Amino acid sequence: MQVSVLHYLRYIMLDIHLFHSMKRGWIFKNRPLYNALIHELNDIEPEGNIDDVALDDLTYTVFDLETTGFFPRMGDEVISIGAMKVNVNHIRFPEHFYEVVRPFKPVSEDVMKLTGLTNKEIKGGESFLIAFFRFVQFMSNTVLVAYPASFDIVFLKELSKRWGIKTFAPYYIDAYEIANFLYPDEKNNLDRVIKRVGVEERERHHALNDAHMTADLFLHFVEELKKRGITTYGELNNKIGKDRRNPVLRS
Repeated sequence: MQVSVLHYLRYIMLDIHLFHSMKRGWIFKNRPLYNALIHELNDIEPEGNIDDVALDDLTYTVFDLETTGFFPRMGDEVISIGAMKVNVNHIRFPEHFYEVVRPFKPVSEDVMKLTGLTNKEIKGGESFLIAFFRFVQFMSNTVLVAYPASFDIVFLKELSKRWGIKTFAPYYIDAYEIANFLYPDEKNNLDRVIKRVGVEERERHHALNDAHMTADLFLHFVEELKKRGITTYGELNNKIGKDRRNPVLRS
């Protein structure tokens, strides 16, 4: 999907200035909190290499974002984060996380209709920095999973960088890439794969619902991967062909 000329012009003439103005205002009102959060987020220690760790022995945070649009580098923002923490053995899990996020730019009627979020809920949401800090605490010492990670991970990296966080480089797995590996001749958007695999369907475009369905789907994928002799994180990386060997965030 490409950025339209109108979208680009709006960003450079309005949205980028609005974001930085609103951000400065928020920081001015919350300076001690901002300094503490940024210090803690940038002080997170990396975990060691997990290439030899079995997929069965890892804990995963399967997450989904709802956003104002598709282009974080063009001013779009997160409006909700939903996540399920799972492992194959179901030890102590699942746990869930859900946070509505208050963006600086107005949310369109189309996005509110799609996500089911109301203007009141969005205005009552947390700032991105606080929501992101809570999410990082929740996903600490886990591998992130998203469908597709190429969207959700990039979104979080871009927004965290815009807020001054330079160390967000988690291990992650792209469940969409796994679907393309397992079903190379099929169309593998989330709705189609959910129906194909028989995952219990929930209302779509709610961040926690989508995370829940993706978690169920991912656990099914792990079993399918093991049947093909792919049993460790490193073997999965080698087979899918993408480097996911970034440090896990650890508080």
